[in-house]
Amino acid sequence: MFRNALHYAMANIRSNRQVCLASIGSIAVALSFPGIFLFIYLNLNSFLSDWNREVQLMVYLKDDINAEQKAKIETVLNGRAGVESIAFISRDEAWANFQHLFSEQSGLLQELEFNPLPASYSVHFVEGPERIDYIRDAALALNGVAGVESVDYGEQWISGFETFLIFLRIFLFALGGILAIGVLLIVSNTIKLSVYSRRDEIELMLLIGAKPRFIKMPFFIEGVFHGALGAVISIGLLKLLHFYFQYQFKEGVAARGAGLEFHFISGLYLALIVAASVLVGWLGSSLSVNQFLKSYKK
Repeated sequence: MFRNALHYAMANIRSNRQVCLASIGSIAVALSFPGIFLFIYLNLNSFLSDWNREVQLMVYLKDDINAEQKAKIETVLNGRAGVESIAFISRDEAWANFQHLFSEQSGLLQELEFNPLPASYSVHFVEGPERIDYIRDAALALNGVAGVESVDYGEQWISGFETFLIFLRIFLFALGGILAIGVLLIVSNTIKLSVYSRRDEIELMLLIGAKPRFIKMPFFIEGVFHGALGAVISIGLLKLLHFYFQYQFKEGVAARGAGLEFHFISGLYLALIVAASVLVGWLGSSLSVNQFLKSYKK
């Protein structure tokens, strides 16, 4: 039965070649949009994870801090969960590091007759999913402690970036839902054209007692074929986009010392894209065939 259904499905595709190609192309384009946003989201999320691993808490000290206040700060830090190491950076060390980093502007730095940088503690935390929470808790614990001028770990930047990722995730789901409906309509209309082009043949099969399942099967296969091929083409387009990003931007990012790479969509997500497209193709064909058979019975 399946072999005959496959034969009829291929015959439908050949007889409606242009319509099928238009349907597959439309599906590929429609799937490419959420695929692009998924690619961007996954890489931004990877970037945030990599950046979070490099985040450290900087505790800037007042110029008039005394030994007792420094000991109090160290006690607070040593008592916090997740603290891996604490390094004290004197004003002279901070100034030397600053001059090294901005050696190209040495002429401007030499004009400064004083050291504007404060002493500080550089606090590193253990790796793990709760690392940022540990840093935030430590920063809150240091608020109001005598001798502390300020604390910094890029809180506003991290919070803003996390909010953007949440928005992007919601947008991705919404866009995927809207485009799924679009793909459903595309496949449904394409299969509907195939059904009506073979209307006489289907009516004859019904008259001689063919079961609805036998009639539906070729169109189901055709819808699944449209969805699967459209998904494969869209994945190919996304891979080309990945190659483009790798070629255009990887060296520039690495040159800035970030050590980042553009990652392609994982196999699990690719499988989900194909499965979702196949499912939508099957639903679209089912919608068209069932609608035709119901109208015929009436």
